[in-house]
Amino acid sequence: MYHRYGDLSKFILDVEQLRMAKDGYVYISKEEDYDIAAYLESSFGPLEKAKPFLAFLAKHIGELDDLVQRFYQKKRVKNGGRGYVCLPSSVGVLRFDYSQSMEDDPDPHEKEFPFELETICLEAPDKILFDYWGTIENTQLAVIFECKENRFFLRKFGAFDRIPDDWEKSQTEP
Repeated sequence: MYHRYGDLSKFILDVEQLRMAKDGYVYISKEEDYDIAAYLESSFGPLEKAKPFLAFLAKHIGELDDLVQRFYQKKRVKNGGRGYVCLPSSVGVLRFDYSQSMEDDPDPHEKEFPFELETICLEAPDKILFDYWGTIENTQLAVIFECKENRFFLRKFGAFDRIPDDWEKSQTEP
C-alpha cells in the first residue's frame, strides 16, 4: 500500500487554485482522485496565509502517509497492552507515553493498513492532524505531525504520544 498518495498530479499544488469550499474545507485533491480536504483551525490563521503551507503539505502527503504505514507495521503495543504509562492529559483524553508503551515488532511482515486519509486539520503552523477513517471497521485514527524547518515529525499515533524524532532508528526497551 505504500505510495498510494504518490501521484502528485492528483493534488492541487498551485496556491492560486486552493479555495475554501462551501463546507468550510480546502480540498487539496479532487473528489474523483483522493478527496482529501484540509480544515484550518482558527489558531492557524486565514486561508491566504495558509495557502503556501497547504501546497507544501500536498507535495508531501505521500511520504507522510508512508511514514504512518511504517509506524503501524513496525511498532506494536508492549506486553499485549499491559504496562501503559498514562501521561497527564485533559479530562476524557487517554494518552500513553510512546517509550513506555511501544516496542519494535519482532516479526516484521506486511500488514494491510486499514485506514484512508480523509481530513487534515491545521491546528497551528507547526501542528498537523491527519484524520484517518477505517476501511474495514467504522473507526478513526488521529495522527499528529510536527513541522519544524520544513521537515515533518510523527508525534502522536492514536493514543500513543511523545514519539521521538528518530523512532525508526531507535530501539524501544523490551
